Amino acid sequence: MEKFYDKLAEILEVDSVEPQDDVSSFENWDSLGTLAILAMIDSTYNVRISSQEMKNVKKVKDLENLVSSKMLN
Repeated sequence: MEKFYDKLAEILEVDSVEPQDDVSSFENWDSLGTLAILAMIDSTYNVRISSQEMKNVKKVKDLENLVSSKMLN
């Protein structure tokens, strides 16, 4: 999922994103950033994530795990 981290970094306008990063630490982790992330996940991985599921994401790894678990279904 290295591309996943690269795409997140691009959307969040940072040099890199690490699994242990708190999502709230990113300045661009706001409503527009979240929408862009959801759109990227939908178009790249064909996975839909609800806003309620996004509210439960605290770390970048949480988001990766969520995407991975939905890819298996």
